Amino acid sequence: MEYYNPTELTEAYALLGRYGASAIPIAGSTFFMGHREELFDEVEAVVNIKRLGLSYIRLDGGKLKIGATTTLNEIHESDLTSKGVFRIFAETVSELNIQEVRNMATIGGEVCIAGEVDMPTTLLAYGANIVIGSSKGTRVVPMEKFHVGYLKNALQPGEMVIEVQVPQPKHNCGGGFGKFERTAADLPIVNACVRIALAKSGSVDDVAIAVGAATAAGVPVRATAAEQVVAGKKIDAALVGEAAKAAGTIACVNDFRASAKLRGLWVTCAVEDAMKKALAHARAGDQP
Repeated sequence: MEYYNPTELTEAYALLGRYGASAIPIAGSTFFMGHREELFDEVEAVVNIKRLGLSYIRLDGGKLKIGATTTLNEIHESDLTSKGVFRIFAETVSELNIQEVRNMATIGGEVCIAGEVDMPTTLLAYGANIVIGSSKGTRVVPMEKFHVGYLKNALQPGEMVIEVQVPQPKHNCGGGFGKFERTAADLPIVNACVRIALAKSGSVDDVAIAVGAATAAGVPVRATAAEQVVAGKKIDAALVGEAAKAAGTIACVNDFRASAKLRGLWVTCAVEDAMKKALAHARAGDQP
């Protein structure tokens, strides 16, 4: 196995193109080393992408843009993602209680895993797009289409994620994140993110509810039944409970970590928690 440390995107693209499916681009490698170390036995080349200038967080053209090698800790500490309408991203990171992982794990890695991690659930709720680069150019894939199955994503041989883009939310928009895990060092068993925008009347103008880690699909999904419960309505405690209960009907995976029935219950609880947080932020009028 060969190890490469390119300093230019063109160099990285050339290496990935040369080795194709036999190459892995890496940055933090926290998931690979902790859970999928055997993948290194199946490749001919490892390409370190940490020196390509892809660590940044900025607002540009009405979008939040986060470079692929930006660490979770950088997201947690940045004013752009810890205050205002994008504060949900820092709040999502805060639910990961292992500082060493926050320091190393990157948003690009979280996106590519397509497994039991937190950030893709939030990105799905916020309508993010994933920018993919290769020697052939760039293309953009919506978060909802980027994961094609458990531990499978839309990347083709020779491609890598270079940026995550999140559109500016509406005014009076708030987000909330909820999560259940066995221990601080464990992967999440259930996570949920809720994004709610309120009209001047106080009714729901826009809503997205995403559930991850628990689903039978193996990837985060939108809880459309729960969204329909609250869409266009003024929300009270009873409606929050009704929406959370509807989210709990999502098909959940049954494995050694938790039964499908237990996960369904925890989905209900996580969505209720996330919705209460989202409403609090929306009613407070969080703005950039």
